[in-house]
Amino acid sequence: MERKGKIIRKIVLIAIAAMVILAVSLTALGVFQIRDTVVAQIKQTLKVAAYQMEDELSNEYDGDWAYEGGVLSKGGVDWNEDKNVSLADELTEQFDSLKRVTELDYTLFYGDTRVLTTVFKAGTSDRAVGTPASSEVVAAVLNGGADYMAQNIDIQGQDFYGYYIPLKNDSGSTIGMIFVGTPSASVTAAIRKAILLMGGVAVLIVLIVSGLALFVERRVGRVMLHLTETLQEVGRGNLAVDMEEDILARKDDLGIIADSTEGLIKELRQVIGDAHSLMGDVGNSSDELSDSAEQSSQASGQVSQAVDEISKGAVSQADSIQTAASDTNDMGNDIDGIMESIEELTSQAEEMQTSCRNAMDALEKLMQQNEGVVESVSLIGDQIRATNDAVGKIAEASSVITAISEQTNLLSLNASIEAARAGEAGRGFAVVATEIGSLATQSGDAAVNIGQIVKDLVTESQKSVQKLDELNEAFAAQEQQLNSTKDDMVRMEEGVKSVTEGTENIAERVENLNEVKNGLVSIIDDLSAISEENAASTEETNASMQELNATFTVISNSAGELKKLADQLNEEMSFFKLA
Repeated sequence: MERKGKIIRKIVLIAIAAMVILAVSLTALGVFQIRDTVVAQIKQTLKVAAYQMEDELSNEYDGDWAYEGGVLSKGGVDWNEDKNVSLADELTEQFDSLKRVTELDYTLFYGDTRVLTTVFKAGTSDRAVGTPASSEVVAAVLNGGADYMAQNIDIQGQDFYGYYIPLKNDSGSTIGMIFVGTPSASVTAAIRKAILLMGGVAVLIVLIVSGLALFVERRVGRVMLHLTETLQEVGRGNLAVDMEEDILARKDDLGIIADSTEGLIKELRQVIGDAHSLMGDVGNSSDELSDSAEQSSQASGQVSQAVDEISKGAVSQADSIQTAASDTNDMGNDIDGIMESIEELTSQAEEMQTSCRNAMDALEKLMQQNEGVVESVSLIGDQIRATNDAVGKIAEASSVITAISEQTNLLSLNASIEAARAGEAGRGFAVVATEIGSLATQSGDAAVNIGQIVKDLVTESQKSVQKLDELNEAFAAQEQQLNSTKDDMVRMEEGVKSVTEGTENIAERVENLNEVKNGLVSIIDDLSAISEENAASTEETNASMQELNATFTVISNSAGELKKLADQLNEEMSFFKLA
C-alpha cells in the first residue's frame, strides 16, 4: 500500500487552521466589542449634550414653557428685545451654531411635536417643525419621565442614533422633550472602518504565520522525505543508497536518525556482499549442469511437440478443408437464392415505379380539375356577392319608398284637414286627399312587403356567401393536401429508383462472388488431398519422437531439481542490490 508520508504538512495545516479560527474568532469578538464601545460612547456623548442643552434652556430664561398659536415662550417671554428676534429664532440659531461645532442635531419638543429643530424634512429645505415623535419615544419620555436612547430610529427617512430627555417646568411637570442625535451612517462608517482594520491585521498575521509554518514544513519535510525515501529503497533491497551530507551534519534528532540509518546500510552491504559471492559459486556449478540437461530436454520436447502439433494440424487441416468445401457449396446455393430474390425484388421495384408514375399522372389531373372547380366556385361567389349587393340596393330603394309613402300619407292627412276647414268648397279636394292617402297606404304596405322579401333574400344571400367561403377554405385545404401527396409520391419515386439501382449493384457483386466461389472450390479440393498425405507422415514421425523424449525426461528431471535448489537460494539473496 502506498503511503504519502505528509505528517509534517498535516501538522502545519492543522496549526494554520487553528490560527485562522483563532483570528476569525478574535476579529468577530473585537467587532462586537468595538460596536458596543462605539455605541456606549455615542450614548454618553449624546446624553451629555442633551443635558447641557436642557440646562442652558432652563437657566437662560426663567418661568414655564408655553407654546400657543405657533409661538414659543418661556416665563411669558417670546421676544428678545436686545437682539430684536423671537425666542424661537434665537434658540434655532443657537441650535444651528452647536450643530456646526459638534455635528450633532438638536430638537426641542413641546409635547410630542417638534417646535425647534436642526433636522430638515426629507428631500426639502424645510425644517421638520410640526412633525410628531414616535410612539416608543412618547411612551418612554413624556409618559414615563425617563431618558430614552434610540438606535437606528427613522427621522424623516434617515436613521439616527438619538438621546431623548424630558423637558420640565419649574413645578417638575414634563411638558416636552429635548433630542440630540447623529446620523447612523457616520457611526456605521466608523464601525466598518474599525472592522476592516481589524480584519486586515488578522489576515496579515495569518499570512505571516502561514508563511513561517510553510517555510519550516519545507525544510523539515525535505529531511523527512529523504529519510523516508532512503528507508523505502532499503526496504526494496536497494543498498546502493547514501544519506546526504548536509542531513548527516545536522545536530538535532533528525541528524542522529540519519547517521544511524547510514550505519545500518553499510553493515547490510557487507553481509549481503559476502553472501552474494558464495551464492555465485554455487549458482555457476548448478547452472552448468542444469543448462546441459535443460537444453537436451528442451530440444527433445520441442521436436516432439512440433511433430505432434504438425500431426494434429494436418488432421485438423484435412477436416477444416472438408468443412470449407461443404460450406463453399452451401455458399454457392445461398448465392443462387440471393440472385433469384434480387431478380424478384428488381421486378417488384419496376412495378412500384410504374405505379408511382401512374399515381403522379392521376394527381396532376386531379389538381388540374381542382383548380377548375376552384375557379368556377370563385365565379359563382362573385355572382352571389353581386346579387347580394343588388339586393342591398333594392333594400335601400324600398326604404326610400317607405319614407315617401309615410310623407305622402302625412300630406294627405293635412289636405283632409284643410278640406274640412274649407267646408263645401273643399269636398272635392277632400276626396282627392282621401284617394292619395289610400294610395300612400298601399305603397307603404307594398314597400313593407318588398322590404321583408329583400330581408329574407339578403339573409339567404349571406348564407350562400358564408357557404362559399367555407367551400373555398375546403378547396384550399384540399389543394394543400394534394401538393403534400404529390411531394410524397415524388420522394417515393426517388426511393424506388434508389432501391432499383441498389439491387442492380448487389446483383453485379453477387455475380462476381459466384465466380470467386467456383475458383475457391477447385483450390479446396487440391488442399484436401495434400492434407491427407501430411497427416499420415506426421503420425509415423510422432511415434519415434515420443520414445526419444522419454529418455531425455529422466535426465532433465534430475538436473532440474539441482538447478531449482540453486535458483531458490540465489533468488532469496538477489533481493538486495549492492550497487
